[in-house]
Amino acid sequence: MIARVKITFQKMYGETPRAFLLLVESRELWFPRRFCRNFTLNKKLGGHTEIPAWLYTEKFGCEPDIDDATLIIEHHKPQKIGVTEVEPLKELLK
Repeated sequence: MIARVKITFQKMYGETPRAFLLLVESRELWFPRRFCRNFTLNKKLGGHTEIPAWLYTEKFGCEPDIDDATLIIEHHKPQKIGVTEVEPLKELLK
């Protein structure tokens, strides 16, 4: 499950106490501050932030693409693999 997606923006046009106005893929979009994590801004190059996958879908109208986005998995639950019985080699038992 994709929890968050890292997006890169070209410019920050403005901000309020509750949101950022960012230029992303030649579109001006508002992003709520409470959903933006690891917000980094460089005045000349733009910046990047991490947003929830559902917000990405809402803003861009498509699911996050694994090839185009940096994916962050918040919780990984390992799968339990059953033990298989292996007959010992007779040469090792000598």
